[in-house]
Amino acid sequence: MSSGSPALRILLVEDDAAIREALNEVLAELGYEVVSASDGGRGLALAAQQPVPCPILLDWRMPVLDGPEFLVRLRELPRGKEFPVILSTADRSATVIAVGDQVAGVLSKPFDLEALLAVLNRVSRQRTAS
Repeated sequence: MSSGSPALRILLVEDDAAIREALNEVLAELGYEVVSASDGGRGLALAAQQPVPCPILLDWRMPVLDGPEFLVRLRELPRGKEFPVILSTADRSATVIAVGDQVAGVLSKPFDLEALLAVLNRVSRQRTAS
């Protein structure tokens, strides 16, 4: 990220504390502003509070609201369809495949940081082009 541009905010919704903390640290070091939640319910509340839609890195299997329910409820928010969602999952079921066209990307756990950054860069470019 260039030093003159504002940091891209990312909403990280991940129930695994170790993954959440590692991603928070790495993304912050790369210049991203990270807002994180440990479950889907808290993540949805944080999404609703964002001043502008931001990318969401969403775990698929979580307590309170899982990924499928989170997506349904997110899309019901006033600007919910504007949030680019990147799924992160170890689940390779048909359910995940079925939502592939509703999200900006699907990363299989354990995922490569470079793959995440590639999706975030693509989402950033799309947002600045529109």
